[in-house]
Amino acid sequence: MFIHYANKCSYSEYYLLSCPFQIAMSGGMRTWLLTILFLSAALVACFGGDEQRAASAANSDKLILSATKPGSRMDPHLDVQWEVLYVLSAVYDTLIYQGDDGDFVPGLARRWTVSADGLRYEFQLREDVSFHDGSAFNAEAVKFNIERIQSLGARSLKASSLLASVQSVAVMDTYTVAITLSRPDAFFLFNLSLPYIGMVSPTAVREWGDAYHLHQSGTGPFKFVEYRPGNRYRLQRNPDYQWAPEIYRQHGAAHLREIEWRFLPEPSSRAPALEAGDVNVAFDLVPTNLNRILNSPTHRIETAYLTGQPSYWFINTQRAPTDELAVRKAMLYAADMVGGTKAITRGISPVSYGPLAQVTPEYSHKLDTLYPHNPDKARTLLEDAGWVDRDGDGIREKDGKPLRVTMSMVSWGQSRSFSVLLQSQLREVGIDLELELLDHAVQIAAGRRGLKNMLFTGSSGYSAADSLRPFFHSENADNGFAFSKFKDPELDRLIEEAEVTLDKDTRFDLYERVQLRIMEQALILPIYDYALLIGVENRVQGLSWHSVGLVPSFYEMYLEEGP
Repeated sequence: MFIHYANKCSYSEYYLLSCPFQIAMSGGMRTWLLTILFLSAALVACFGGDEQRAASAANSDKLILSATKPGSRMDPHLDVQWEVLYVLSAVYDTLIYQGDDGDFVPGLARRWTVSADGLRYEFQLREDVSFHDGSAFNAEAVKFNIERIQSLGARSLKASSLLASVQSVAVMDTYTVAITLSRPDAFFLFNLSLPYIGMVSPTAVREWGDAYHLHQSGTGPFKFVEYRPGNRYRLQRNPDYQWAPEIYRQHGAAHLREIEWRFLPEPSSRAPALEAGDVNVAFDLVPTNLNRILNSPTHRIETAYLTGQPSYWFINTQRAPTDELAVRKAMLYAADMVGGTKAITRGISPVSYGPLAQVTPEYSHKLDTLYPHNPDKARTLLEDAGWVDRDGDGIREKDGKPLRVTMSMVSWGQSRSFSVLLQSQLREVGIDLELELLDHAVQIAAGRRGLKNMLFTGSSGYSAADSLRPFFHSENADNGFAFSKFKDPELDRLIEEAEVTLDKDTRFDLYERVQLRIMEQALILPIYDYALLIGVENRVQGLSWHSVGLVPSFYEMYLEEGP
């Protein structure tokens, strides 16, 4: 979902209205219910007339963009950061794509069939595709890619989990490949459409081994030129590109001659870089820069809302005092994240109500009213559970122990601001929230060992399956990422059943029960859904987003001629 904000207007002049609409989805996905924020001001048009657009595109040259941080390896099969997808989606194509209407359309695969039991997928591949290094794309290449991802094991931080249901891959002929699953997987096509499963050149991987990220070769509209870790990533147009998927309106080579990504990890540096002309597009701006860009006559703001896992705090159910359900529920009633999102994200990021972002197809709106801000109810819950302020210091006690909750806090994004806000809100009902700033790796280790009561997390851009099982199934409670440490056979059963249910309505009902169970047990304290702010020079046209708001497309982008 992509929103354009007109320039030369302060944020206070925008009146945001909630306007729900539905898009029918196929391919095993549920009907979407998306909430889009419309502006009272006129939206900036993305495209002019066809003749003007063609003339402008013909003069396109080099585009410079900022990225938030470099990946660990800049390899689609190895990296986990969704920011890396921005870069790699221009280099690598996938077998299939998901259109704006939710339908899956051909990519490198011309068509596919699925067996009645949902266990066998047979893909007929395009016969006119070649990798950037000149080697042929065929069924053997697909087999190599899937088996490479599987062989990487724990090194594959994301891609391997997307192919967890794959049992075997067989080459039927030069351009036909069959993939057999160990179980039905309702999200298999969705997973294949993500850039994490982009097709890499087997020739290049075999030649360069662990140095492949410095010598990449895909089939996409742009070729890899150079990667300077921590500095920049440079691409050039692939003049031979003739196999664009149906999600695009154009065919043939891309408009832009060159794309350069510059890594600007410091949030405050991105808007100045955009204003100075150092970059044409700045991703992941901080909300405090919103008015600054909106008031610029030469720039605009665009916003993408991401599906999957929102931002929230895990609440540890095995560590006192949050091992008590009454304490966990009291924390949720005491928290006011509606006010928090307005104050901290300037209202750009929607408040979160559960373990899925609201734009995720399986999100249940029954969660919206479960925990309204109600400090009095929080106090009643605590008092009924025996937590009373006996010495008048403002902090409740029970059995001689203060009601103290420990939280591991990270410094990136707005997590620190929200943590400090929650600290003050919990204190109002007699809970002492102790904050400790930890390195991300240390925080993960602490979460796995259950050393803290609360832990911040947030990912985004993925499916319901990918956002729920790793974080709430019992199999991940002891040594995985289920930091709530909650073990519940019924919750496990619902998660497992939903993942193999191909009927979209039945699957939605199962995921609704999963979400309600998670929130009824107060396993998390939701914060906000991810909204990505992008600062764009007005000359830049054709920026669009695919894979349900996760992946920007640079194929149709171009630069209009300057004045």
